Amino acid sequence: MRSVVLIQGLLRGMGREALCELLAMKESQPETGANLYTRCSVIDAPWDLPDGDYTVTFFDCIVSARREGGLWVPGGTAVHIPPHPGRSAVDRPQQFQESPRILPALRNRVA
Repeated sequence: MRSVVLIQGLLRGMGREALCELLAMKESQPETGANLYTRCSVIDAPWDLPDGDYTVTFFDCIVSARREGGLWVPGGTAVHIPPHPGRSAVDRPQQFQESPRILPALRNRVA
């Protein structure tokens, strides 16, 4: 099943760290029970971030992001961050809750 989701993440890069929101296509993988997040795009972040390369972490995932001319370039597919020996759940990059909202305008487009 696919759905468009709004996710809070932690944006890092260019010497900065900030909370952000991104839109992503969430695809449930029935055979593994895992979720795949594709078409990840930053839609809300502090306006004063400089242009350049960033990463966004959310849940146990990371995705690259780029800001050019003050605008966020649409991103790609999030990569799962494997557990690291000796790293506790508290040390994981970010533990945000996914918004349960599916955007109404896009609801009929995904299936």
